[in-house]
Amino acid sequence: MSTAQTSGRNSNETNRPVVTWSLMVLALIVVALIPDWTESGANRPLWLFVVPIVLGLSGAVFAVRNRHFWWAFVSAVWGFALIQCLILVVTLVSGP
Repeated sequence: MSTAQTSGRNSNETNRPVVTWSLMVLALIVVALIPDWTESGANRPLWLFVVPIVLGLSGAVFAVRNRHFWWAFVSAVWGFALIQCLILVVTLVSGP
């Protein structure tokens, strides 16, 4: 095996969208912190609902820069879908 083949294989292994995955996990953590778990009745700031969307879109930007177009699509949809899933779960659990 030549060094060109070896370095090509190593570059594929190190070219994973780790930043995109990290931002997707961070968006999930932010969404988990949005509900009022202490039942204090305090309202959350509205900008907190935008944070998962921004994290998903920024993860998509990093994925596109590394030429992971499917991960870019998944990350962008992930950011928007997390908020929708949160609204659905809160509505089903606590009622309308």
